[in-house]
Amino acid sequence: MVNGTSARRSTRRVLRVLTYLASRAQPAAATSIAEACEIPKQTLYPMLGDMADLGFVSYFPEERTWGLGVAAFEIGSAYLRAEPLQRQGRPVLERLSRRLDLTAHLAILHGNEALYLVKHVPEGHPHHLITDVGVRLPAHLTAVGRAILTHLPASQVRVLYPHRDDLVRRTGSGISSLTELRRILRLDRQRGYSIETDLTSEGITCIAGSVHDHEGRPVAAVGISFVTESRPRNAWPAIAAAVQQSADTLTARIHGQRGVR
Repeated sequence: MVNGTSARRSTRRVLRVLTYLASRAQPAAATSIAEACEIPKQTLYPMLGDMADLGFVSYFPEERTWGLGVAAFEIGSAYLRAEPLQRQGRPVLERLSRRLDLTAHLAILHGNEALYLVKHVPEGHPHHLITDVGVRLPAHLTAVGRAILTHLPASQVRVLYPHRDDLVRRTGSGISSLTELRRILRLDRQRGYSIETDLTSEGITCIAGSVHDHEGRPVAAVGISFVTESRPRNAWPAIAAAVQQSADTLTARIHGQRGVR
């Protein structure tokens, strides 16, 4: 009975730490975690060490703070891969695709990759895009991935891209440093949507907008892809507005609220 009670207490403490870190925009010092979660420091430190070994939290030595790790993101992504998000998103994508006569996608983050959940191709269009359902692409190279990354705290982006080598390329061009990625994400955030040309497939452009959960956190992205030369650049802002409108519609369907843009 004592062992069972101890195990339950340990489980609850771990969950309290994860919930607390998930509720914060920035990493927290161990002292703050201990106070907020009502865990003695001598118990918290080894607990955080075990959680870090498993990837559920990350330690930032320069700041002496703790934040969520990649494993926590993967669990969230696994939940979002469940049918409810796909079921809610499919009709939204179909309407967007028919409205613009372009291919539409719904994607989420899986670690530092964009995972495509739903795809709708208008009738009569060739299936020339590589972004089929189940495909994963480097998030920083895709508009759907960046639409999510741009609304994550900088510390979480750093967790997803701890090394320069994580910024892979596909077509010979792309983002070469975390500093450059942060600059591009700031521009995307100011503009209100993400756009990518030639980084995943040459001659293809994608425009994407973010979908948010009930706390305003980015959980998915709606994107439109097209042959770059098929649409004049002065038409792209109108495409982006339709994309973000659809993303906002899906946010409402999952009882979310728009993040700050």
